Amino acid sequence: MFLLTRHTIRPLMALFVVLGIVGGTVGGVAPTPASAQSSDPVVLFSGHGWGHGRGMGQWGAQGYALEQGWTSSQILSHFYSNTTAGSVDTAISPIQPAIDPDSVRVEIRAQRSNTMRVRVEVGEMVISNPATGEPLGLATQGQTVHVAVGAEGLIFRISTSCTDANWLFVSEHPDLTAIDVTAVAADDAHRGLLELCKPDGGSNWYEGVLRANNVNGETRTVNIVPIETYLRGVVPREVFSTWEPAALESQAVAARSYAMAGDTRQQPYADTCDTILCQVYEGRYFRRAGQTSDPERVNVASTDAAIAATDGQVRVFADGTIARTEFSASTGGYTVEGDFPAVVDNGDSTPANPRHDWEIAVNMSSYERSVGKGALLDINVTERNGLGEDGGRVLNVEFIFENGTTSLTGNEARRQFGLFSDWFTPSEVQNGVLTTDSSKYVNAMYELFLGRSASVAERVAWGDEIESGNRAALTDELSTSREWAGVVIQEIYVSALGRPADEAGLDFWTSRIRSGVRVEEIGAQFYGSPEYFARAGGTNEAFVGSLYRELLGREADQAGLDFWAGQLDRGEVDTGAVASGFYMSIESRRGRVTALYQSVLGRGPDDAGLEYWAGQLLVTDDVALASSLAISDESFQRALQN
Repeated sequence: MFLLTRHTIRPLMALFVVLGIVGGTVGGVAPTPASAQSSDPVVLFSGHGWGHGRGMGQWGAQGYALEQGWTSSQILSHFYSNTTAGSVDTAISPIQPAIDPDSVRVEIRAQRSNTMRVRVEVGEMVISNPATGEPLGLATQGQTVHVAVGAEGLIFRISTSCTDANWLFVSEHPDLTAIDVTAVAADDAHRGLLELCKPDGGSNWYEGVLRANNVNGETRTVNIVPIETYLRGVVPREVFSTWEPAALESQAVAARSYAMAGDTRQQPYADTCDTILCQVYEGRYFRRAGQTSDPERVNVASTDAAIAATDGQVRVFADGTIARTEFSASTGGYTVEGDFPAVVDNGDSTPANPRHDWEIAVNMSSYERSVGKGALLDINVTERNGLGEDGGRVLNVEFIFENGTTSLTGNEARRQFGLFSDWFTPSEVQNGVLTTDSSKYVNAMYELFLGRSASVAERVAWGDEIESGNRAALTDELSTSREWAGVVIQEIYVSALGRPADEAGLDFWTSRIRSGVRVEEIGAQFYGSPEYFARAGGTNEAFVGSLYRELLGREADQAGLDFWAGQLDRGEVDTGAVASGFYMSIESRRGRVTALYQSVLGRGPDDAGLEYWAGQLLVTDDVALASSLAISDESFQRALQN
């Protein structure tokens, strides 16, 4: 109904009831499209958290810093409670040989078994034997060094580009296990750094040394850099650079400790790697495949400041060894027992966290076929870790089929079905059509119109209709349902009268909506009622001022206030006519069109669309506009992206 742009808009119905806050639901939508007859088994998994949950929760660190004012020391002591602050200069490496903080070896995993191709735009590159430092060759700017394991061992070649195989120079070194390439340049921007040409056509620019290793006849590419330089390519890739300084500092310390503790999976040729298997690292600059512009800088001022503020700091165990400080995006509210004691993570519920709670609808047909025990009948979680809501993370879950039962651990189920974590609860098995696209769109429409998620049964029931392109059937059903009408009426009562609807009033007005009376007409009656007049202040001037604030979202201008209050004083109009006049004003109609566009499409209308729909709202209603926007291709694509 009436727009107040200063309020947060959530479900679409909130636009029709002044305030953008959802009330409780009444009844349920029962979709009955005739074509939903498929037998695909579908399960809705609802859960908490994102990742393994061991050690620090990154969203938890942000929540504690933002909402409770915790320092990085408090955050780290909470998540790694059996550790204390230490320094890379005095701490003991838990692996041998100890990692040199000035020469951390990071494997670039995308280069595994691929030729290491390196170039610089400005300066030269020295090719050398890492064991002795002896120069093996020199490449000038614009040339590319290609290093790989050949039939006789390591070999390097020089050409004019990453893709050119017309060799200018070839040198074989079967006696070497590694070859280093180092930049010699005066330019400290990306043009003077080592550009590593990636197999997918993109590039990353690195400081330090790029080393090609011969590991059992396969090439392994490693970047060798000081730990503080390495962190500049890690921290902004692991967390958002806009986060609170304390959260960024916590990430810097955790990343430094994790790297300095070492990873035996890469031994003996590397200390860590550059993917989520270890920590995400992209050097100093990057350019994705297909991009032609200058590369993007990885590090930013906020994360550089966090790294500098914690220079050399690590977390250590009681024996002085550096802790391998694991972390994950979201713990869901409780960490997992491991190298560090499990703790409650209240920071994880910070509103911006998209994975504190989650739902994923999964078509189980492929799993059903792979098991080969007939139809999937039920899923039963048999064991949890006992930490947090719903009994905590799943340790074991059984899948009951017509001809037997299989079991998976929680982590196996997480990987099998693409879940965000092993902290989940499955719904009953439903039968119907459900693709990722249809599920996302159906759920988006339920959120938009009803302010709640669609159940798995509702997503399945609408699967065929959405797949066939009949989006209007869904929006028509939702916008004429008793649930929608019930919520709208409840919100009108609360917004206009400041109280919930009584049972008789709810039934009466809900039936009026379902009989075809426009929501905006009902709203005008509420805002023009004696009860609202008394609540607004009991005088004509106070009543008009309240309508300006509630229906137009602004304070009254003096001329407008005098005009409407004067008409009421003279008895030329009643309060209902004034409320209706406010609603039908061009200011209100333009505002409602703008809000509907923003709510449904995430953007404002163009000028032509604004004026067209503002005119249409004289003869049609807001629900018709909302439905028109909601069934558009733009709305559908937006639902898939969210």
